[in-house]
Amino acid sequence: MKRYFLFDSIIQSEKAPSLAIAARSLLEFLNLDVPSLKNVKPDVGSEMMALDKRAFVTHNAYALSLCAKEGAALVCVENSAFIALQLTKETLSGDATLRDAVALKLSQKGIELNFQTDILTFETFLLGEVGMETLASLVKHPFANFHVAHFFGTSFCQARKFTDLGLTCKLLSMIQAKNVTFESCYESDGFEVLDVCEKVAYQLGSKVMLDMFDNAADIVLIDDARSFILFDFYQKALEKAASREIGLPVLSLAQILLLAFGVHDKAKLGIDKHKVPVTLI
Repeated sequence: MKRYFLFDSIIQSEKAPSLAIAARSLLEFLNLDVPSLKNVKPDVGSEMMALDKRAFVTHNAYALSLCAKEGAALVCVENSAFIALQLTKETLSGDATLRDAVALKLSQKGIELNFQTDILTFETFLLGEVGMETLASLVKHPFANFHVAHFFGTSFCQARKFTDLGLTCKLLSMIQAKNVTFESCYESDGFEVLDVCEKVAYQLGSKVMLDMFDNAADIVLIDDARSFILFDFYQKALEKAASREIGLPVLSLAQILLLAFGVHDKAKLGIDKHKVPVTLI
C-alpha cells in the first residue's frame, strides 16, 4: 500500500471529536496503517481564502509540505479540509509570486515548500485501497430499514470540482441504506455566521434539519465538522429556533460503515461524545 497520512485535525474538535475517532477506528478495523499527520493546525475553511489569501494558502501549504516531506499522500477526514487543500494546490500552481512568498514563509519554519501531495477524500481512499467487493463482504448489519439524508452544504460545487461525490452514494447503496431526497441539501448549515449572529445561524440550521426530518430521515450524514457542530452540538438550539422537536442523530460516513460492519462499541464509534443520542444500536 502507498504511504498515507490522515488529516484529522478538526476545527472546534471539542464539539466534534467523533469524526476523527470514528475515522481512526475504521482504519484500525480494516487493518490500514494511516497515522495522523502531526503538528498541523485544523482546517480553517475555504471561506478564509477570500479574507486573507496568503494566510489561507500558507496555512494549508504547511500541511501539504509536511506530508510531501514524508513521501506520502493525505487522506482527509472531512471534505472542508479536502477542498481547502485542493484549492491551495491549485492556487500555488497558478501564482508564482504567491508561491515564492509562501516558500519564504515556510522556510522560516524550517519547511521546504512542496505542494505536489496527493489528497484524497476518505471514501476515495477506502474504495481505492480496500475496494467495494471487500467492503461489501464485511457488512453484517445492512441499513435497509434506515433512511439517510446526506447533507452536502454550500461547498458542494467546490468539492465536485475535485472529486467524485457519487462515491458516498455507492457506499450507502452497498449497505442498503435508503437515500432521502430533500431540497436544502446544498444550502448553508449556518456555521459561517454562527460567530456573527447565532439567531441567523440557528434559523439556517433548523431549516435544513426540518427539511430532512419532514422527508422521513432517520439519520443525517455529514461530511464536515462544521455541519456536525450545528446539527448535533447545537441541535437543541435549532429546535428552539424552529419551535419543534427534531431529535435526528448525526453521523459521519466512518460511523455508518462501522455500524454496518458490526462495530457497536460507543467509544470506538465516538457516539458517546454526541449530544443527540444514537439509538441505532
